[in-house]
Amino acid sequence: MFSGLPMSLANQVREQFKRLPAGGVIASRTLHQLSADTQQVDKAASRLYKTQGLCKLRNGLFYKPYKSQFFGELPPQEKEVLRSIKAQYDAKITPSGALAAYELGLCANLPDSIIYESDKRIGPVDLGNHKLYFRKIDGNKFYRIQGPLLTTLNALEFLCRESQALTPMQAKRLKRLLSRYAPKQITEAAALWPRWFQHKVQALCKTPVRPYITGLSALNIPYQGKQADWHQMGMLDSNKFLVAGQNYESAPGKLNDELFDCSGFLSKHNIDVGTTLCARPIRAVKDILYTSIFNKGQYPGFFRLDQLMLDMPAADIQTAVIDLLLYADDKQKKILLTWAKDNELD
Repeated sequence: MFSGLPMSLANQVREQFKRLPAGGVIASRTLHQLSADTQQVDKAASRLYKTQGLCKLRNGLFYKPYKSQFFGELPPQEKEVLRSIKAQYDAKITPSGALAAYELGLCANLPDSIIYESDKRIGPVDLGNHKLYFRKIDGNKFYRIQGPLLTTLNALEFLCRESQALTPMQAKRLKRLLSRYAPKQITEAAALWPRWFQHKVQALCKTPVRPYITGLSALNIPYQGKQADWHQMGMLDSNKFLVAGQNYESAPGKLNDELFDCSGFLSKHNIDVGTTLCARPIRAVKDILYTSIFNKGQYPGFFRLDQLMLDMPAADIQTAVIDLLLYADDKQKKILLTWAKDNELD
């Protein structure tokens, strides 16, 4: 007859501890949702954790040991510890340079000290066979740089300080990692480091673009017998062409099959722009969106799909938008998604 009565705070804490799997870690701060009186929650957790078979990592952090058949009682996994530390201290955490370089496969040896960088002051955590150390750094890096990009830049800084030159393997790997981000993102992130480091980053990001006609110019050049825009005569009269690698930006991730040879069109009109390659319509659209939104930070109001003469499959344009979203920050995503919605791509 008492089943309808509310469960006591102590029993609620016990239930949370019981649900914790072997090897799991729980932060007392996550239990604060049980009551507005957070001090009583913390006291209950400190009083009850042993009775539920838990161990204390440090104040406010408890774990349920995992018992191995061969190795006995084991400490919790590092990723579980880090997750709980983030919750307990409301902290942002990223691997230090040496640790980041190891985790990204840029060096073979795990550093002697496992150090993470954080925006909060956090004492070491002893896991028995090793300790986790935390070093407080400027919080701006956490707030202004995406986590994976921050990890990559930390690794690069460590390698640059350790050696005068990167190995070919390290350079190749870092170029691949940095290629996941828009140049503007990388430039703004690197600006939080000294100028010498900015030059190192810029050198890795320089990828020569094979010139090709793109943007609205490409849409004025017939592809498979059809052109997408109707301003061809104006372009020919002005003799002004948008050429990626010369006076226009190329969106990341360009593939060779996104270009076609337009030498017949150029020779017919006696035009020489230093290339005979032209972007196919979808690539041209991608470059237009990238230049307007990512480089200029502007909504491309001049560019509407319903004004084009060439009927491009909506699914292909949606794919181009999704590709660009991978490189976008929050502001760029908002503009890009707004443009997609305005053009009925959602």
